[in-house]
Amino acid sequence: MADGVMSVAAFAAIWLSFGVLALMQEAHWTAVTGQADGPPPPLPLSLRRWRLCAGAGLALGCALCIAVHGAGFGTLLALLLLGAGAISVAFTLAWKPHWLRGLAAIF
Repeated sequence: MADGVMSVAAFAAIWLSFGVLALMQEAHWTAVTGQADGPPPPLPLSLRRWRLCAGAGLALGCALCIAVHGAGFGTLLALLLLGAGAISVAFTLAWKPHWLRGLAAIF
């Protein structure tokens, strides 16, 4: 049971990290927030901080997988979750970009 919960937490960290990385691009920011009523895009100085946070989130997700499942299967699971997280953020941006508005509000 704890293995599953930690795997879901790892996927959540990876998904949020890829969502942050996607929102750093102007096209995705506009799609998520809307052009007229959305908040302004983040300043270039804060983008470096958000990149570091996204990298830390990706590392956290991988570390959770390795800590719970061991080095062999944990590494494999982390790599698979990285791919699944990236694809799920891409599908979210294509299908329902407004689902990332809460993440854009943190910026």
